[in-house]
Amino acid sequence: MPKRHPLRLRIDAARIDGRGVEIEGDELHHLRVRHLGPGDELLCFDDSGREWEGTLRELGPRSARIELAEPRRPARESPLELVLALAVLKGDHLDLVVEKATELGVAEIVLFESERTVARPSAARLDRLKRVAAGAAKQSGRVRVPRLRGPLDFADVLAPGALLFHPGAPPLAPTSALPRVAIVGPEGGFSDAELARAAGAGCTVAGLGPRVLRAETAAIVACALCQFLAGDLAPR
Repeated sequence: MPKRHPLRLRIDAARIDGRGVEIEGDELHHLRVRHLGPGDELLCFDDSGREWEGTLRELGPRSARIELAEPRRPARESPLELVLALAVLKGDHLDLVVEKATELGVAEIVLFESERTVARPSAARLDRLKRVAAGAAKQSGRVRVPRLRGPLDFADVLAPGALLFHPGAPPLAPTSALPRVAIVGPEGGFSDAELARAAGAGCTVAGLGPRVLRAETAAIVACALCQFLAGDLAPR
């Protein structure tokens, strides 16, 4: 049978004590779900770019202790500190984009509301999205979990050099400057007034081909396109 990938846990650097770290809460739960016991090996990361091989040494009812090897800094984070500014989507579409954008390596996800958004996430929903991002970071081997902010107003995500994706706009030229912010609208797209406002703020409006993509598809493709242009999806 193929060997299972080792469990990856997100740890708090402030709790590292010498060569070990205490874990509790969600991370302890993940450890129990995998039925790990003392002596089992796993991986840990702390959102600073560091990763450790670890060995579970103690397992108690409310916490566990992991012995850590020397830290390393694997080259898995994108060279492009991409911010995905995403209009609030309905239902599980938001979960899907947060998960896939995390896997693709975005540094930050900023939710915003525009004229045609029809949903507003609750505090509990935002907490769930943060857990989705953390889970996707673990699964994809990242050593940082993307920041999640918002929801903000549409005007707050506009910035010179940002790339706003909209159906029917000219495609992005391969020689275009790399964007630091990719803006993707809601299911109904952006209004003419919003497009004019974005252009006035110095944003570049670009399309994603001749076909009309669903909002969640457009967001995922936009992230992949920006990462490809940055060289992140090419062999290193």
